[in-house]
Amino acid sequence: MEGSMKIKSAATLFALPLLAACAPQVETTIYLSDVEKVLSTGTALATPAQLRIPQSSEDDCKKELDALVEKVKTLAPVTGKAQCVESDGDTLAEVTMSLQIVTPQSAISEPNLLALVAAPDSDGNIALSIHMLKPIGDVIKALASDDSFSTDFDPTKFTMHVNNDTGADVDALPGEVMLDNEPRLAVDPPITIAHRQDVRIEFNDVAAAYAERGQPYQFIAVALPK
Repeated sequence: MEGSMKIKSAATLFALPLLAACAPQVETTIYLSDVEKVLSTGTALATPAQLRIPQSSEDDCKKELDALVEKVKTLAPVTGKAQCVESDGDTLAEVTMSLQIVTPQSAISEPNLLALVAAPDSDGNIALSIHMLKPIGDVIKALASDDSFSTDFDPTKFTMHVNNDTGADVDALPGEVMLDNEPRLAVDPPITIAHRQDVRIEFNDVAAAYAERGQPYQFIAVALPK
């Protein structure tokens, strides 16, 4: 799963004025039929993901947006149109990139920033883990010597929408996450994701900090239809 992409390139992604107490955001929708396809073929499949990067102001965001997109392109395929958005009073640059759905054995083309790893667990369910291919810690160290930028930002906000488009209800066991705005523990009972239902999973700060180290973080296991 490790690539040869250099951390120096990753650092340029955040080489913009960042605000303390702001946080980068990653949000995507995972369709379970895509997971099934990757498991059956072993070939990586791309799905859109929104990367949102804190900005000092709306004016600065608009001014630097085109340059930011070019920097993101050095990290991951970029699709769609970038824009400046507001979230909880903060301004962020939103860029749509590709997140790779893979198995542990899949080859991931470069450049890429994020992967969703699907793998059978000991119970025969499919564990889904988010994997940052470049640890944020290395990015922070790369920026620390530059006094013109703040690197004191909160853990990345990861939001995963799991959409059950398989044609049948699916049992699932979320991990230590927020599920549809409610806290979950790994020991809590399984849930059922009905056909066509979409559940929202958000990482808490501990989970986000773990994922930022470049380690796959399992956020749910699903019992896909046989």
